[in-house]
Amino acid sequence: MKVLLVDDEPLTTESLVSYIEWDKLGVLEVKTASNGLEALELLTQFTPDIIVSDVRMPRMNGIEFATVAREQYPHVKIIFLSGYSDKEYLKSAIHLKAISYVEKPVKLEELTMALRESVYQIQAEIANRTLTQSVIRHRMLCKLIIEALPYEELQQEFGEHVPALFSMTAVRSMAIHLSVKSESELKIKETLHIEISDRLADLIDNANDQDYFFGYTDNETLFCLVNAQRVSTSEFKETARNLLYSLLLLYGDKLAFSIGIGNPSTSNDSIKDSCLSALSAVQSQFYFGTGFVFSEPPSDNRIDPSAIAAKFYPDFRQALRSDDESAISSMIDQITADIRTWRDPEISRVKNAYFRLLMILHEFAVEKGLTGTDPQQEEKFLWQEVGEISTLDSLRDYVIANVQAVFSQFQEHTAVNTRVSTVIHYIKEHFGDMDLTTRSIADNTYLSQNYMCALFKKETGKTINEYITELRLERAKELLKDRHVKLYEIALSIGITDPNYFSSMFKKSTGYTPSQYRERM
Repeated sequence: MKVLLVDDEPLTTESLVSYIEWDKLGVLEVKTASNGLEALELLTQFTPDIIVSDVRMPRMNGIEFATVAREQYPHVKIIFLSGYSDKEYLKSAIHLKAISYVEKPVKLEELTMALRESVYQIQAEIANRTLTQSVIRHRMLCKLIIEALPYEELQQEFGEHVPALFSMTAVRSMAIHLSVKSESELKIKETLHIEISDRLADLIDNANDQDYFFGYTDNETLFCLVNAQRVSTSEFKETARNLLYSLLLLYGDKLAFSIGIGNPSTSNDSIKDSCLSALSAVQSQFYFGTGFVFSEPPSDNRIDPSAIAAKFYPDFRQALRSDDESAISSMIDQITADIRTWRDPEISRVKNAYFRLLMILHEFAVEKGLTGTDPQQEEKFLWQEVGEISTLDSLRDYVIANVQAVFSQFQEHTAVNTRVSTVIHYIKEHFGDMDLTTRSIADNTYLSQNYMCALFKKETGKTINEYITELRLERAKELLKDRHVKLYEIALSIGITDPNYFSSMFKKSTGYTPSQYRERM
């Protein structure tokens, strides 16, 4: 974000440059000019996002300068400074759609608020323009993959947005899978979607609009299509490895990535097949983990994972009744190894195999009086939990964690309640921390993350994140009673850095935005 300060009083510009905390506003560069003409000359080499200009200046006043600047840069935000209450100036400011009209002597707090509002508006406009383009690309790519529409029909529906790449006879595709490393990063993945797509475009050397196309088909899959005449198979694989390395370097602390390379298309109609083979290849990350480039889809010769697991069900029940936790872990490891060998691309069938193990475990817990949960309710909960797991190893760990939880409950029912109480106490003491995660809670209560989450859900009927959200919302409601406390301050005090996310979460729970809720109090 760039700002241009225009004022014929050097003391004013020097003070504003020195005392406004520009970095906190997201402003990276500030330049100054002493009058309108000097500012116009500066515009030839400096493109500001925000102009802060005095109204009365020699040679060319602020209104005249802002009028010319607005013609050159229609989206620039304008803030006027003046020591005069002149109605004509106010009318001109309104005509130019100025953000604010700040009287001199300038109060830093008032000007900072006007600058902050300008930044918010700029960010919203950029996001809206970029989002519109992203939505069009998403719809176009889905049409291409699901319906295999030819180039001419795509042009009829999407016009100039259809790249010439789609008319080429040979296209290579890669599917980039994005996943969060923890539930607390879900919002971050959404906010980074467009940025990641834009970054990838920059990372492909010498790329131009005719050579590549990026678009999301869903919340987790970003496709990259490239002119096959421009890159060979080996070059495309090397490009994929470089992209993966760059993504991990940029976002690896929050997100996990895998890339699947599809078979090249030989005609416009087979772009769909190329994309689907890339999607099939990237699904291998479920079996081998994230952070790899997969170029070979699973074999068509495969065995139903449920059939593999079914052979172990009788022994699994017997080991539960015999209190043989070691044998159970060995069985789950063997099931996992066998399923990994066959790499069934229908991941839902794999998850169903482990889901059946969990239901057998639940039946055992009911028999021992360890839980009174309705089987249908437990079935719904377990299937939802299993459905959200993204790798085979995590699925294995989840089942083992549930086995451990049942055996621990069976042996130390009182201790279990104590552990849950410890977790609740820690959350109540730290729910306002911005870096609070299930991992940090587990580390500070000396429990494994999977075991803690399964245990908390079983004892309280809600997930840890649901419980944290409830505490935060209750605290927010209390703070809203004080009308002097700003909404972003309330969000920060309950551990949320994004005011928009806070507003969305609050409305989802109460049916009202924080402002609406405050007005009804």
